[in-house]
Amino acid sequence: MSFSNSGRSEGGRENQERDHRQEVTDTIIKMLEEGVAPWQKPWEGFGMPYNPTSAKEYRGGNAVNLMASALEQGFADPRWLTYRQSAENDWQVKKGEQGTRIEYWDVKPLLPRSESERNGAAGEEDRLRFIHKVYTVFNAQQIEGIPALSQKERQPFESAEAGERILQASGANIRHDQSNSCFYNRATDSIHLTPKESFFYAPGYYGTALHELAHWSGHPSRLDRSTLGESYRFGDPAYAREELRAELTSLFISAQTGIPHDTANHAAYVGSWIQALQKDKSEIFRAAHDATAAADFILGLDRERSKALGDAPEKETSRFVARTERDSGTVSVHDKRFGNDHHTPIDGTGEEPGKHVSPADLRESFQEARQLAVQELGEEARTYVAQTRAASIRVESSEKRSTISSKAFLVRRR
Repeated sequence: MSFSNSGRSEGGRENQERDHRQEVTDTIIKMLEEGVAPWQKPWEGFGMPYNPTSAKEYRGGNAVNLMASALEQGFADPRWLTYRQSAENDWQVKKGEQGTRIEYWDVKPLLPRSESERNGAAGEEDRLRFIHKVYTVFNAQQIEGIPALSQKERQPFESAEAGERILQASGANIRHDQSNSCFYNRATDSIHLTPKESFFYAPGYYGTALHELAHWSGHPSRLDRSTLGESYRFGDPAYAREELRAELTSLFISAQTGIPHDTANHAAYVGSWIQALQKDKSEIFRAAHDATAAADFILGLDRERSKALGDAPEKETSRFVARTERDSGTVSVHDKRFGNDHHTPIDGTGEEPGKHVSPADLRESFQEARQLAVQELGEEARTYVAQTRAASIRVESSEKRSTISSKAFLVRRR
């Protein structure tokens, strides 16, 4: 995992004679055996690892790799950057420091083909080539001259508030009907928990609930994660692989929100995780990729609901492009990953520019929409934030269709 300064090439990019994925996998296996993998203990870092020069978070396998490196070396700073990026800012990597290798995939088009080839049956992916690059990055604590980290310390009550908000925004069917176990039931698409009072402290409850919500995200009507669909009973290889994805999802959400992830049951899966990683050096990267998608999905629902209720502003990310449309009173957001567009109100409903709709009004509208959805479609009905330009929305299921006179929410049962 560590890499010496002396092997660094221009810009931090490394030669690829070493097997990066095997090295990361071997490190994770060793940490699992010692009980100190990032998701085996409450995450006490300051958030997701990110690059301070681009303000972008590292994702997937790189995030896990950097979290593991931080644990190993005792770093409490989430900032990581290359030697060149450090020098460009007049900061200096300390003499003798070893960096951590990360990977980057660059997508480039193939050379132009003849007209007959361009009109052939080959898909878009066949016209692309993927280039694998490996870079060395250094933690901010290994760099002299970099400004001190300025980050607000999260309070326990903030974690509880964030947890409650995320659970409500998901719309998941959550039942507190268990005496000593918590689980997600794929057949009924429901989460079953012990009562809140059974937990020693509130953040612990939300950490457990979010672990089960990570499983919930893999349902066919959502992310359709194969490891969830192939998991049938405890002991199945896919069962352990799905648990790994839930653990990593919980870790990523914890790093972004401060809600502690549940580590109570990880010991039961350690042996299976080690076996899966020993068989396939890319498994930890696939698991981290799936977990990143799950965390994005869960936190995305929270952001959508918060925006609809007026609790959070729209912002642009590497995945989304946002544009204010003043005439309609909305923000138009384009999802570059799926090619979808949606509109979010900012100062009103969009029908009457300048007319303010309070968060309380939207909360009441949301509750009315949810109640009508359950009345029309039953307990399995799901309520989501929808485009607000329309005067009404549809509630659909395979059996019936109905219309709800609420401008902010969409309900669908598949």
